[in-house]
Amino acid sequence: MMNIKKNSEISIVALDPYDYKGFRYHNSNVEAFNFSKTVNKRDFFISYIKFKDLKTTTIFIPRSVDNDTLYEELYSKVYAELSLDPALDNKIFFSEGSTKAQERIFTVFAITNEDINSTLKAVAKKVPYIDYLAPEPLIYSAIYKKGLLPSTQADCFIALRKDESFLSIYLDGDFFTAREIRYNLNYLKDKFLEQSGDRLSDEKFIEVLSQRGLVNKDDDGFNYDLNTVFEDYIFYFNDILNIINSQNGISIKKIYIDCDYEIKNFANFISTKLGLDAEYINIKVAINNKNYTINERYNVMALYGRFYTKEPFYENFNLSNMLRPDPFVKRKSGKFLLTCAAAFVLSMLYPAYNYIAGLVLEKDSARLNDEYSVLNAQEMQIKETLAKISREQEAVKEQTQKENEKLNFRKGLLAEIENKKDNYAMKGLNLFKITDTLNLNAVYITNIVNNDRNLTITAVSDNEKRITQLIKDISKDEKYLVNTKKIRSDDTKHEYESNISIEIRQ
Repeated sequence: MMNIKKNSEISIVALDPYDYKGFRYHNSNVEAFNFSKTVNKRDFFISYIKFKDLKTTTIFIPRSVDNDTLYEELYSKVYAELSLDPALDNKIFFSEGSTKAQERIFTVFAITNEDINSTLKAVAKKVPYIDYLAPEPLIYSAIYKKGLLPSTQADCFIALRKDESFLSIYLDGDFFTAREIRYNLNYLKDKFLEQSGDRLSDEKFIEVLSQRGLVNKDDDGFNYDLNTVFEDYIFYFNDILNIINSQNGISIKKIYIDCDYEIKNFANFISTKLGLDAEYINIKVAINNKNYTINERYNVMALYGRFYTKEPFYENFNLSNMLRPDPFVKRKSGKFLLTCAAAFVLSMLYPAYNYIAGLVLEKDSARLNDEYSVLNAQEMQIKETLAKISREQEAVKEQTQKENEKLNFRKGLLAEIENKKDNYAMKGLNLFKITDTLNLNAVYITNIVNNDRNLTITAVSDNEKRITQLIKDISKDEKYLVNTKKIRSDDTKHEYESNISIEIRQ
């Protein structure tokens, strides 16, 4: 492992090898990294490889495969599915998803050392080391390390760049899997221009998205063509989410957006279309962030680097071919020279050591024999005492267990009595009142679901206004909080139906 000083004052340099740009984070401040100046070798350098430059796949392995043959099975499938050339110097990385699926699920990244060197070619001329080179989907793990997001659910990070787009799934704060999306910003722009017939430069398109954005059709400035293109993007994205949820038995709760620039109303657009919470990633790593236009990717990399210097994580996913060398004493050559020096010193001291050690051992042997006799007697006495204490402890544990069983039985009985006393009568009374209101409005029920203090009834009537009046009548009672999303019409039966949710407040 590379040698990194665990120092809270160490500077983190986040580099983009594609744009040949970087930012240096130090003491809660940030500044643009100048490649033309002398580089401080004590800084920690972190960069990334774009997802589109990685070959990736998902491998399913039966749980019956034991660990002894697991990696042989994995490598065999990876080379077959990704069509890797064994003659090339391939780097392959696995991440196992922590699900309860019938098969073990591995997300695989693969890239050749030649491709890594090509990506870092320009940076390598000015920077001596890359301490960590991350596959882009993994950098978001730093947000969980910082505690900025809860590590108790499935989240999706959607990255939307000029020339790539992908989603990265995190389960309970750990990277789970990633998928490519063919809709990048260039693709979306081309589709918009094709559909609308407009002619816009990249800068003008960015201006439209950042200043006007995705406007609702009832608002001024609504652009049908722009909204249609982004709807296609969101629905394609949603199809991928549904497949991931279904295959892995998970449920993604929230979406975080990482875009090259902010698209106005994009988060609300996603929430409206998919019914999931969505928001932009917004990390404040430095107090003077506002002085620079910094892509969130740099801030996330800086956060990743800060935690990595304190306690390395995801070490097996470090793609860097430019690691800083270990200290002299940890290198093979250093260890060899130190071993030779130590052997020489020991060879000179060995005769003197043997003579002195012999005298000491003779004296110690006599003394230890006397001490052994005393300690042996004490040992026997202690063993007898411990055996007695152990028997007494077992008796106390047995009695305690019996008393706990009695106490737990009584607690359960009292709780059951109290539950029946408090709840059954109240639930019956509420059902009676609601049923009476239904009868008064000539509305009948086809289904009732009762969950604690929530009732969900399916109300049916031949008149939409009767269902509306029913909702108003129930709402008049402050004990009830009524909610319904839609009244559906069945033209074949000439009737109206609505699922009405009633929360009993007291």
